[in-house]
Amino acid sequence: MWLWVLCGWCAVAVSIAALHRRLRRGADRYPPEIAAFVLRLENELDAAHPEVAFLGLLPERFACLLRVDGQETVVGLNELYRHAEAQPDGFTRLVARLLTDIREIGLDRVDDLDFASVATALMPQVRSAAWLDTHGRFGDSGLVHTPLNDDLVTVYVVDVAQSMVFVCRDHLRRWRRSVEDVHQLALANLERRGTAGLPKVVEPQPVVLQSGDGFDAARVLLLQPADGLLVAIPDRDTLWVGPEQGQNLEQLMAVTQAIAAQAPHPVSGQVFRVTDGRLAAVAAPR
Repeated sequence: MWLWVLCGWCAVAVSIAALHRRLRRGADRYPPEIAAFVLRLENELDAAHPEVAFLGLLPERFACLLRVDGQETVVGLNELYRHAEAQPDGFTRLVARLLTDIREIGLDRVDDLDFASVATALMPQVRSAAWLDTHGRFGDSGLVHTPLNDDLVTVYVVDVAQSMVFVCRDHLRRWRRSVEDVHQLALANLERRGTAGLPKVVEPQPVVLQSGDGFDAARVLLLQPADGLLVAIPDRDTLWVGPEQGQNLEQLMAVTQAIAAQAPHPVSGQVFRVTDGRLAAVAAPR
């Protein structure tokens, strides 16, 4: 049985790699001049604004996803493209002005988020401790988080249609709430959103979860962490979960590492075991 599951996991690795390439370029969907513009934008961000992350093109419209000051926000590209065509020598200035507009108008600031209005949109998200060390800043305030183990943490986001705002300590001070308050509310919101398709108990067959909303790992690890499960979270939007019995650990770990290496939102290349409600990294077979 594990062979069929492993084949499925390998298929996920291929699809993740393809998705990563498509998000990073998207050249197959656009004329050459548009593809060249997108590449120029990526290069300009890398060179002049390394603190801004280009996370990929959106599949349904000419827009991209950027991470600016800790927030993932959708940015339409039509206007920037038109101005760049009209002022080809002013591209650096145009991009700088776009980022200024995003920061001044497009981002949700701490003062903009009233607790009563965002309470139902608070959600927990599993990330790696390494990601938190690299990206866990929001202005001068660290992101609110709860450790899951030495490798993983739970962070909290305000999940709305056009952006995903990470909750920071400044939010807690303004809201007069504790980390535990936010944690419990986020779990309640996650449970209300539903757990359809997730394993309720240790089932005889592993499953690969890809709901696409970024919260599958939180559903399994925070709502129903059943002992005896193996869990792999190579990407924020991809999770493997199943019983340990019958698994080829060496191949499972190798494929998990391969997926994490190509993932748009990597979490961990490790496989974890749930014991007494806690996660521990599985040691590589000798």
